[in-house]
This record gives sequence, structure tokens and C-alpha cells, in this order.
Amino acid sequence: MTEITDLRIEDIPDALSISKRELGIDYLFESDFLECLKPDNGYFCKVAVSDNRVCGFVINHIFGPEKADEYLKLPLSKERDEILSVKRIGILDSASVDDTFKGMGIGSELIRASYDEMLVNDVNAICAMAWRSVNGTTNIKGILEKIGLRETISIPGYWNLMVESPEGHHCPDCKEPPCRCYGVFYVKYL
Repeated sequence: MTEITDLRIEDIPDALSISKRELGIDYLFESDFLECLKPDNGYFCKVAVSDNRVCGFVINHIFGPEKADEYLKLPLSKERDEILSVKRIGILDSASVDDTFKGMGIGSELIRASYDEMLVNDVNAICAMAWRSVNGTTNIKGILEKIGLRETISIPGYWNLMVESPEGHHCPDCKEPPCRCYGVFYVKYL
């Protein structure tokens, strides 16, 4: 049985290990998970736990439009203008499920729990940046569409903007930096 719960400090090594395998070695760090444990900063993380081991996670963030450019890195576009027009933005920021647990509905449960918490926190828009690999597969498209988010813009090479590696993101699909995958912006206005 899998339980969805809030991140605890002892969950961080398992969550970080999943992140390194599934999202790349330079995408998330221990400090990103520790940020989710600080009170009142807008970050929170949901984890899926099976047999006392984390098998998936979603890092989330709630912020105002003044932080949208820093966190979302959208190009000048109508999509950027729209998201900047709301007071509180919730982003399903980083989601991953361990490969051995994929296809069991765990990602859907994690996203739903995060979505529900954002609703309780009165966000005006819920968004996500999905990952479209170089071979055209969008990782969480189905899950996002089930909760009513819609695709709005696709940004080539987006993941290179999200890391501090000078050569670009070390993407698990592209194998060598820079990453050639797309960021696909999904949003639902409430």
C-alpha cells in the first residue's frame, strides 16, 4: 500500500535519489528538498511512501506574479502576460516516480494531493512545466489534463535554463548536455 504524505527530513535521501535518476544529476539538490520543510515560504512537497521508502514526490511552490519570471522563465508571450495577471500562482514544480513504481497511479495521486493543497491555499492559477523529450513524449501530459490543466506553450531547450551547469542540463534522455528537450507549460485559471 502506498501512502501520500508531506515530506519529512528522513525522506530526502530517497527523493533525491529518484530525482537524480529520473530528472538528471543537476536538476534538484538536497537544498531544494530542505526548502520544502521551511515554514511559510510557499514551498511544500508531497511524497508517496511504500514499505517505508519514498517511491515518488512532487515539489510545489505558491508565489505571486513578482516571482513568476524567476520561477517559470517563460518567454515574452501572451502566456506569460496571462500568468502575470493573477495574484497567487501555484506550480506543480518537480514531479517524479521511481521507475519500478510507474504505471501504478502514484504520479496521479501525488499530483492530485498537491493540486488539492493549492486549492486550500487560494491560488488563482495552477500550472506545471511538463517535460517533452526529444522523441516527442510529454511525461505527465495525461495526469495534468485529468485535473484540467491545458497545454499553452512549448519551449525548446527549456531545461537548460533551470540548471546552473554551464554546458546545459544533463538530461537523462539526451545523454549529453545541452538538453534538447522542451518545457511544455500547462495552466488552469481558477
